Amino acid sequence: MADFEYDPTAADFQLDPLPLFRTLRDDHPAYYNERLRFWALSRYDDVLHAASDWELFGNSVSLYPESDEEPTELMPRWMMDFGLFYMDPPRHDRLRALVSKAFTPTRTAALEPVVRRLARDLLRKVAEEGRCEVVHDYAAPLATQVIGALLGVPSEDRWQFRLWAEKIEQRDPSIPVDVAEKEQELTVEAIRAYMRELVRERRALPQDDLLSALIAAEVEGERLDDEQVVNMGYQLMVAGNDTTAAMISNGALRLAENPDERRRLVEDRSLMANAVEEMTRYDSPTVQSPPRITTREVEIHGRLIPKGDPVVLIWMAANHDERRYPNPSRFDITRKLGRHMGFGHGLHFCIGANLARLEGRVAFDEMLRVMPEFAIDGEAHRWASIWLRPMGKLPIAFDADRASAALDG
Repeated sequence: MADFEYDPTAADFQLDPLPLFRTLRDDHPAYYNERLRFWALSRYDDVLHAASDWELFGNSVSLYPESDEEPTELMPRWMMDFGLFYMDPPRHDRLRALVSKAFTPTRTAALEPVVRRLARDLLRKVAEEGRCEVVHDYAAPLATQVIGALLGVPSEDRWQFRLWAEKIEQRDPSIPVDVAEKEQELTVEAIRAYMRELVRERRALPQDDLLSALIAAEVEGERLDDEQVVNMGYQLMVAGNDTTAAMISNGALRLAENPDERRRLVEDRSLMANAVEEMTRYDSPTVQSPPRITTREVEIHGRLIPKGDPVVLIWMAANHDERRYPNPSRFDITRKLGRHMGFGHGLHFCIGANLARLEGRVAFDEMLRVMPEFAIDGEAHRWASIWLRPMGKLPIAFDADRASAALDG
């Protein structure tokens, strides 16, 4: 196995990573990539432990080398302003408490009528055609409109965030890494510039939206300053675009590939919530390999990981660990999941997980009501991405008359 390499930067990595993940789990549970200079953990128990122990596997910007040389291509420096993602306690806990205070279950649950109306409007646009492209006709605009409405981004500006998010999440193998990173940095700055202006407007004239709530939120007398609100807004807007759209489009792909499971879901909608969890386990829509930095030397599976080395936690590999899930490569909407890591785990568990679950449940409830039988109609493909597991295109066909009747009923 001397020639084995786990390289998530490879152009074809996302096409079929499950065999590679199994090799990692079975033969290289504490893997080191000498060329890219990072360690990787892939077994469920190891990933769970590392994600739970922030004191050993930290994520604060202060832990990263201060030199201009990147410790690994998996951790470009433009990402280090990504809100809570590169923070450890106590700062992380204080800021997350402020964000969570604005991101309440009540505020999330109140969005269900909005999500359902948006889903129906999007389906109505394609019903008469009998075909659509799931990513850009349904999953992406739904996710973009929902997170935009929650944050208070004007409706006419929301699709621009989707375009920005796609520039960040895609990786074009034909473009040199330094050029691609520069383009991503410019995209990030464009998002932040927009958010700065929106924060300025909300400070002057608050509205009933999450951005205004972030500005007003207070814990123990502390409030977020403008740049912290910008960082939080940036993180939530981009993550709310990327991960939820990936979850819905990946879920649609799995239902198309597994028509028996789709029929079970059509016949018994009480399975919907668990089906969304299985979709999330199967394709893990959050950041695929979140980096951590060891704060001291640690031995795992007989290998010594030095202090200060980057370690990536592979959620999807952990979610397909046979030691945790029987027959994990089978898509099973009735699977007894317990705790999975489709939304991450520990300190950096996805703060918008409940919103993503709501969007997934409503998106498929409406989609299957309108098109209970659909099939892939053309070439589907994935984008090359280091960070996420996004579909770039998923064309489907369905019965137009039945869809139109369902929407009119």
